Amino acid sequence: MILIFVHDVLLLPGFASFSAAVADKEAYLHFMTGMVQERKGNYDSALQEYRRTLLLDPQSVFVYKQALNLALHIGKVEDAAKWAEFVVQADSATADNWVLYGNVKWASGDFDGARTSYEKAIALDPSSYEAYYQLASLWSSKDPDKAIGYLKKYIPLHTDDAAEIYYQIAVLCNAKGDAAGVKENLLKAKEEDPYYPQPRYMLANYYEVKNDTAAALAEYAELITMDSKNVELYDHVGELYTSPSLNNLDEAEKYFLKAWALDKKDPTACFWLSVINEQRRDFGAAAAYLETSAALKDDAGVVLRLAYYYTQSGRYEKAISMLEDASKKWPDNTEVAYFLALGYDDLGKPDKARAMLKALIAKAPDNDEARMQYAVISERENDMAAAEENFRYLLAKKPDNANVMNYLGYSLADRGLKLEEAELLIMGAVALEPGNGAFLDSLAWVRFKRGNFVGAQEAIKKSVADVYDDPVVWAHAGDIYEAAGNYGGAWLAWKNSWLLETPGKRAKAADRLGELREKIGPGALPALEAAYLRGFSPSGLEFSSFAKVEAKLRGKTIKFDAILHFSPPSDFSLTVMGPLMAPLWKARVSGGFMDLDAIAIKDIDSSTFSYWASLITGELGAWFSGEYLPGAHEGSWKGQCFTSGPGEVCLDKALAWPEEITSKAESKLAFRPGNYFLKNLYLFPGTMDFKLPFVSVRITLDKDQMNFSGVNTLKLPE
Repeated sequence: MILIFVHDVLLLPGFASFSAAVADKEAYLHFMTGMVQERKGNYDSALQEYRRTLLLDPQSVFVYKQALNLALHIGKVEDAAKWAEFVVQADSATADNWVLYGNVKWASGDFDGARTSYEKAIALDPSSYEAYYQLASLWSSKDPDKAIGYLKKYIPLHTDDAAEIYYQIAVLCNAKGDAAGVKENLLKAKEEDPYYPQPRYMLANYYEVKNDTAAALAEYAELITMDSKNVELYDHVGELYTSPSLNNLDEAEKYFLKAWALDKKDPTACFWLSVINEQRRDFGAAAAYLETSAALKDDAGVVLRLAYYYTQSGRYEKAISMLEDASKKWPDNTEVAYFLALGYDDLGKPDKARAMLKALIAKAPDNDEARMQYAVISERENDMAAAEENFRYLLAKKPDNANVMNYLGYSLADRGLKLEEAELLIMGAVALEPGNGAFLDSLAWVRFKRGNFVGAQEAIKKSVADVYDDPVVWAHAGDIYEAAGNYGGAWLAWKNSWLLETPGKRAKAADRLGELREKIGPGALPALEAAYLRGFSPSGLEFSSFAKVEAKLRGKTIKFDAILHFSPPSDFSLTVMGPLMAPLWKARVSGGFMDLDAIAIKDIDSSTFSYWASLITGELGAWFSGEYLPGAHEGSWKGQCFTSGPGEVCLDKALAWPEEITSKAESKLAFRPGNYFLKNLYLFPGTMDFKLPFVSVRITLDKDQMNFSGVNTLKLPE
């Protein structure tokens, strides 16, 4: 707050009189040279020129004042004090001279001398606003109220500075905890000069502190119009929108994008834009924003975040390369080493991962995360000795670590080792977390290994109720049900495991299903297959989805965007969209009746279009309402195919999903669903192909733009 008036304008009022009064041309030239050097910032050279001027003209008060101002500015207080004494002795009746004298006293640490000098100036000239300002500055740290009083006297004497003075009063009010005074004076400053940014920033901050976010944002919005290139301002507003009180990431993104557009290296904008896209699961975009951040070269945490985005978007090699470079740059950073080890494991290099984790443990034996991962990878690589040693180390350190108890217990049970101890360990984990589905699966498995099939069934049912999307749990359920003699239940469990498993790991489930078919016999399979297909079908559940429609009609190809919508129990609509997503055409099935809009498409016969559109819409309506789902009756099945109300449905070779449907109503129409995907554990065909003579249509669902709230909580049969 302390500001001493050291201003070049002192050159101007007396300059003409000085040049007229100086008879010595040499003195004048030295003075002018000093002025030039001072303007250039060559302060020592300028002061030397003023000294030479004073040697040639020792009575010039004007030169003394110019010299002492510069001396104060560069910290040569002794020179300034000597020259100030001359000024007040030579002209003690001028208020400005006493202000300068007070400045020198203040710079020398003489508080009372400075105060007396400023008061003397006011006594000589009650309109000496500089004296009032300096008194306010002098008292600002000792007595804010007195300082405020002087500033209030300053305002009517120099109204041009009113906005600045009100701002200074607000600062003093803030120092003494006067919130009302802060707001009052900031508003006055704003009224005096709406384009003076400092009080506007302080006012916005005041509103933030008072949790009046709307008022703060209003201030910042106006500041942005005045300072549209301020990256920090955009970042701050963006962070306000990310705060818990607003939590509006869409609005925040707008401001971070503006900051990023101005500076693509801005760490704040890069960070938040990456986080926003991470929440959208768009890891490619998240990585793209973080790649430009200036923080990458100095912040290991940012490097780790970017490596994570690379792994999530499938760029494992790039993530590893970055982490390897980071490890060389920050060799003592345990987080970088830890995640590099995990990266090696992800790339199928468990030996490198274990070596790095082992080195980490050697340096920091209490690094529990590194030790746990070392044990986990060792167990997976069948180095049970290393796994057990480290699991037990962690348990000795924290005996109630349920996760470690479960992991060690399951690892032993899966190998048929120390089964009694394994069950005790797992029971301890379950006691600590009774609802944990993974722990209950371990309990079921160890009971199965010990021949307790009743207890195993009890535990696996509870496990599946919690983790119904895990193929391993379903595989365990299949073995447990088979051991208990429930082959149908075992087949369904293994079928679920097959579907939920990644395609490259389905061989074991396929083999087990084949073995179980032999035990079940052909008579029971249709009912089981029907139960499986119905269990994963989204039929009868409301959904809507964007889609692409490509139709080939008599050698012509037309493409549309479309929206499919099904509403239970049987209402279905297909809406073709035109430019800007405006509805162009719509077909509806409701209560068994079809309703089609008229359409005019260039080079396409409207009656032909309406004919195949009505057929396809009818088939889609039947599909999503579940009319094509199989019955359990054996007579309706022939090999891979079964008959349903609307026609014949043939499954793929794995009997996993419908592959081709022939309509009874129109035998020339072939409907081929394919490219299935799971949405909330329901099976949807990604593509639906329809073929008629001279016409083929493909509808492709946009699985990223589906509105479907159904959740398939799969259950074991009783």
